[in-house]
Amino acid sequence: MGKVYPYRGGAAGRRIAGMPLFMLSHVHAPDECGTAFAAWRGFDSPLRHTLTLASCVEGHHHAWWRVEAADAETALAQLPPFVAERTEAEPAREVRVP
Repeated sequence: MGKVYPYRGGAAGRRIAGMPLFMLSHVHAPDECGTAFAAWRGFDSPLRHTLTLASCVEGHHHAWWRVEAADAETALAQLPPFVAERTEAEPAREVRVP
């Protein structure tokens, strides 16, 4: 099988003149679960009241958000401080899976 270059060409590799994409990966301890969810109360964010992926009910206490932002700091600013302090912001882009 030949090499696959997912970052070259194709619609999945193009971004429409928008912001860079980040994956926010959050982890908290089982005893911090309630605090992580309560931290959103009163916090103004475009992420508030939206769906995301989380594994708390499965016992793993991770959550992930896909956000567009100018940089990692701006991406993390969309999270309440308690959540942001336990979150990694990784630059990402959409690619087509062969």
